[in-house]
Amino acid sequence: ISPSPPSSLPQSNNSTQHTNPDWVFPPRSDPAIPLPDFRPVVTEVMPSVVSVTTEIVVSGIFGQQYTEYVAGSGILIDDKGYIATNNHVVEGARSIYVELADGRTFPANIVGTDTLSDLAVIKIDATDLSYACWGDSSLLAVGEWVLAIGNALGEGITATEGIVSRLNVSVNVGEGNILYGLIQTTAAINPGNSGGPLVRISGNMSGEVIGITSVKIVAS
Repeated sequence: ISPSPPSSLPQSNNSTQHTNPDWVFPPRSDPAIPLPDFRPVVTEVMPSVVSVTTEIVVSGIFGQQYTEYVAGSGILIDDKGYIATNNHVVEGARSIYVELADGRTFPANIVGTDTLSDLAVIKIDATDLSYACWGDSSLLAVGEWVLAIGNALGEGITATEGIVSRLNVSVNVGEGNILYGLIQTTAAINPGNSGGPLVRISGNMSGEVIGITSVKIVAS
């Protein structure tokens, strides 16, 4: 036995009701704003991004030693071969190799490192290089578009887009070390991106570097 509909509901003589097949969404009063075109920024910045490969000696559980290769990224900071990267990319390396965007590969030497900020400067013997344009990270606002460019997964230079999701972030990276004043982004970051640039999508699409990818937080 089917229950009777509540008396408060309107009664209909039709067993099935159909919507108007000619109905369409009302037109927008304002045109939709298109997403930015990232191609000019990628074209501008990518020649200054490098792949960094380090060779380290690792000891096994039985004391045997073997060579391991670690992939990272870097950003040319002038035309004389100086490159900014992460300290953890080059720390303890027996040898360092840098591959430029044009495919050329050079050995690199460490110029200086800073464990606290996880930054390092390395140098290759090359000149007349494309280098990055640096911006002012203090001008960033949450919600701005950014690109992360780097040697993701050690498979070559790639670019991922996102926004600035948080500013002035502090992260405990272990052994009592805390990194301060970081920029959190929704851009996809993968192993190998470490040391690569975080690029601001400014109004003139010049591609200003406002950070260096250093930490990926993974919730388990």
